[in-house]
Amino acid sequence: MNVLSEIEQASRSAALQLPQSSPVRDMWDGLVFRAAGVRVVSAMNEISEMLPYQDRITRVPGAKPWVLGLANVRSSLLPVIDLQAFLGANAVVPSKSSRILVLRLRGLVVGLVVPSVQGMRHFNLKDRLPDARLKGVLGAYVYDAFETGGEIWPVFNMHALAADPDFRSAAA
Repeated sequence: MNVLSEIEQASRSAALQLPQSSPVRDMWDGLVFRAAGVRVVSAMNEISEMLPYQDRITRVPGAKPWVLGLANVRSSLLPVIDLQAFLGANAVVPSKSSRILVLRLRGLVVGLVVPSVQGMRHFNLKDRLPDARLKGVLGAYVYDAFETGGEIWPVFNMHALAADPDFRSAAA
């Protein structure tokens, strides 16, 4: 029993020498990608996974031109959309850097083809620019941005995309 008391006392002494943890900063995590020639960022919690571009996408007759078709992803069919073509920009030219961002939002499961993904980025919430608007084809989905290091990072809102009636109606 004496040994346990000694271990407890040693643990308490060691704990006093540990650095105090700093308070957690309010951070926002995003995935940076290109769409319609613009570098944008979307919330990590809006994108469930990222896949390499699939060569085997089966076209769906009667679908709008921006619907690339269906891909078999782990034995489940995933509708695949060319995000740029949906936005009215040039279609994504498939390459090694093309990615499929999988969304599971508002009862919708869909893959968005984007030309490239640059990685994950962390932003401090104090750097958020609320009500920042972007002109052009992305404007309907950008409601805010972050400013850090003199750079502006528009936030592409995937929830707004998933709620768009035009996006949800893929039949031609």
